[in-house]
Amino acid sequence: MNVSPFTFDQLNSALLDCSSYHLTKEQNEDGELAYALRDGCGDQDGDLFEDLFDIQDYITNNEQVADYLASEV
Repeated sequence: MNVSPFTFDQLNSALLDCSSYHLTKEQNEDGELAYALRDGCGDQDGDLFEDLFDIQDYITNNEQVADYLASEV
């Protein structure tokens, strides 16, 4: 299992500063912590993410988000 070097808050800040998306903390069907990617209207985009690494991998396809996170390291 891969681990993201970024916190939930850092990933969420990158999205808020560079896109119209944001993250929310949710519970999956098993009652475990999961994360939702939400658009500017608050609608969930795709399936829940199970860990922060998967979110990081997905959102860094956006070059502005990737650059923002690179400046956080």
